Parts: sequence; C-alpha cells; structure tokens
Amino acid sequence: MFRKVASLLACLLFAAAGCQDACLTLADQICSCQPDENSKANCNQQAKTAESTFAVTSADEQYCQSKLDLQQCDCGSQNSPAATAACCAKLNTPEGRDACGLVITSP
Repeated sequence: MFRKVASLLACLLFAAAGCQDACLTLADQICSCQPDENSKANCNQQAKTAESTFAVTSADEQYCQSKLDLQQCDCGSQNSPAATAACCAKLNTPEGRDACGLVITSP
C-alpha cells in the first residue's frame, strides 16, 4: 500500500508531464485544487521537475484508475464555483485525502 501511495504522490508531483495515464490524470485533478494560479503553476513546475523520480507500475495504474472511477477527486468538473470550492475543501480533510489515495496506511 505504501508503494501505491508513494507512486500516487510522485504522480502528483509530475502531473503536468503531459502523459495520459491514470496516475497523472488523478494527480492533475488533485493539483487543480491548489488555492490560486501561482500555486497551480508551482504544482505543475514540481511535476515537471520530479517527472523521472518514480516508475509507475501496472498495479499503480490500476490503483489510480480505481480512484478515478470513484470520481471523488475531479473537482474541476463540478457544475458551479461553489461546488468546486466544496470539493477542493473536502480534499483537505482526512476523508478526502483517503478517497483520493493520498493517505499512507500501515501494512
């Protein structure tokens, strides 16, 4: 489980790399909740910098896809600014981080 979370976090760091795999898509959804444009740009810059840090395995891809399928991290697709803000605020809770695969649990 730790490896999956570590890979997801690594993907979060390189979401702007331009690849279309599930972990990068999930990371991009999470990065979109940065509070302002500068923070989003910083997240994307970190993504480009950390792009080669971790190799994402097939199992990691399946894990990320399962999180995408739940649609709990895609705050950008909400139908109003208030709904987007509420979704992003949820990502800052333990439950929201867990739902998006950002919680490291002991094996």
